[in-house]
Amino acid sequence: MIIDAGLGAAGLLRRPVTGRVVSVHRRAAYLRLDGELVALVAPGVDAGPIHVRCAALPPCRVGEAVTGDGTRLAGERWAVRGPGAVWRGTLPRAFGDTALARDALVPGEMIGTAARAGSLEELAAAVGGRGPGLTPAGDDVLAGVLLVARAAGVGEERLRSLTDTVRTTEVARAFLTWAARGQSVAPAHVWLHAVAAGDRTAATRALTRLHRLGADSGRHLAAGMALGLGQLPRVVSQTARAAAGPGLRQRV
Repeated sequence: MIIDAGLGAAGLLRRPVTGRVVSVHRRAAYLRLDGELVALVAPGVDAGPIHVRCAALPPCRVGEAVTGDGTRLAGERWAVRGPGAVWRGTLPRAFGDTALARDALVPGEMIGTAARAGSLEELAAAVGGRGPGLTPAGDDVLAGVLLVARAAGVGEERLRSLTDTVRTTEVARAFLTWAARGQSVAPAHVWLHAVAAGDRTAATRALTRLHRLGADSGRHLAAGMALGLGQLPRVVSQTARAAAGPGLRQRV
């Protein structure tokens, strides 16, 4: 049974689709359905934009064909019924004192490189695709910054164009694309709301959840959000200037 699906997966589950399993992991199986990537995830995995949370993770095999008819998604020897509820992450409307964000900063070469970038374009060029794994550390940092930039009002078109320049894994690109649209994993949204509200207890709990994601993915995502929040006054100022007219370089 499908419990819920993020915005990036929900539409695919509500219409006929065909595809294949592209990778299988301990708590997730990635499928490419009609050219779009979605992840079937096990109970206990946080909601996310491309996540399809299942009551039990089906026994998928890499390469097997998958079909869906709008109410049922099936492989060769398994099926899950849905499509389930639609999960959507929300963003704070405003940020006050963002001092709590400093708790998410972690030392490391990737964070230092990202902090020295003068603009979103420079950041994407400096860290995009850097690091090993399904979601390289540089992409996790970039996703955090993009999510905050979207919350601050930077246009989705500009952010999406940045993700298109990054040479990275298919999984990382999917999460970058949705970060540019203001959607990430659930604890990232909880953390941003807690920071905006100045709620240290809730922020600490959300940060703990983030740090449990992957080997270091959650840590780098959180650090990217913290970097973005540290630049918020400049983000807001330059977004306003961009709206006033062309010819001004937007810097973050």
